[in-house]
Amino acid sequence: MSSAEIADNKWEVQAAKAPIATIGGLAQLLMIVGFTALFGYILAMSIVAMVTPKAANSLEESYKNLKQ
Repeated sequence: MSSAEIADNKWEVQAAKAPIATIGGLAQLLMIVGFTALFGYILAMSIVAMVTPKAANSLEESYKNLKQ
């Protein structure tokens, strides 16, 4: 192996690591986790809304009774 190939391999190893040693790297990882959590929350609440039975005293019923 030549010294250029060895230097190239060291760069590849460093580039493959997650950048958690810097403030920017931590912010990027936290942003990814935040977006994932938001997406998971929206997905979970959508599933809950689909399987939860409709309440008897809903907003629609309140507006029907408003004119009376």
